[in-house]
Amino acid sequence: MYYPEQRHIVEITNILRERHLPEDAIGSVEAKVGQRVDLGTVIARGTVPARYIIIEGAQFFRLKNPADLADLAVVEQGEAVEEGQTLALQSERRGKTLVSPVTGIVALIGEGRFILQETPELIDLTAGLSGEVIHVEPGRGALIEAAGGLIQGVWGNGRSTIGVLRLEPEGGLEAIYGDQIDIAYRGAIVITRRPLKASGLLIMTDQAINGVIAPSMDADLRDQARQIRGAVMLTEGFGALRMNGTAQSLLERMVGRQTTIDAVNPNRWEVRRPEVIINLPVRSDQRPQRLNRAQTLNAGMAVRLTRSPHEGQTGQVVDLPKAPVMLDNGLRVQCARVKLTTGETVAVPLANLELFGR
Repeated sequence: MYYPEQRHIVEITNILRERHLPEDAIGSVEAKVGQRVDLGTVIARGTVPARYIIIEGAQFFRLKNPADLADLAVVEQGEAVEEGQTLALQSERRGKTLVSPVTGIVALIGEGRFILQETPELIDLTAGLSGEVIHVEPGRGALIEAAGGLIQGVWGNGRSTIGVLRLEPEGGLEAIYGDQIDIAYRGAIVITRRPLKASGLLIMTDQAINGVIAPSMDADLRDQARQIRGAVMLTEGFGALRMNGTAQSLLERMVGRQTTIDAVNPNRWEVRRPEVIINLPVRSDQRPQRLNRAQTLNAGMAVRLTRSPHEGQTGQVVDLPKAPVMLDNGLRVQCARVKLTTGETVAVPLANLELFGR
């Protein structure tokens, strides 16, 4: 038996999600077990303690006498400063300028150093989905049970957000610009069928779009995507991949719904996938089926191929040969025979498959 990776794309299912304050936050949980919550319900409040940052000013200006830094300082001890604000300079016309790397308070100027205390970060942790609190972890967060649509992706920029799901204009994200913007896109989560470009990331910021769901983007844009405030989730990966039909069809049917993006940035320590949760109304007597997270690979299952030359394509398992299969590269490995949506049948190493759908 083989237990493949799973990527869920489901119109309605039972969803359990933990919502926690950051590890370094000090706070309290306001939600109670049994409480009904909406997307914007604050379930916990916390504060990330202020950091102290030491800036070697004398070293920056190459001063022989560290005490001379006080003569170059343009701020005073105890003064509030913004990120990028000038702390000291040699000359208004010439010379170097030292700026603050953070927003905070000048705690000390002395011995050739600036010591800044960063402004504490206040956090209101929202539920992020509509459901019921079924467990509370004091000081940390809560476990919420909900029902809704679920679409898992392959990459996220580390942001999370909520908003109404909208489909991009016919001209793509680039058409959402300047005076032509429809007010419906502000604060929305926008679906684009095209690979995301650098211009699309700029438009997200310029037009206050909360999030974008795209099939793919150039890998060189990862750092730029991580720096913007909006959430970005890719359904397929990097390059010029098109969105799979199952995900695209489900997203288009859900346009106008309140939606949550948790664009988890995958890494070797993170087991969660980036995902979109679409909140759906469910009657009190309804209880959608929970996901089966331990399915074995069998003939007839829908799968997605995760490696080239067929990366991003989907199909159906038609056979699971017991004997290893010889690949074009000369290796013999356990494979599945998959009939792609194009009609072609190919042998695919089991490690290059993920279950697709429920």
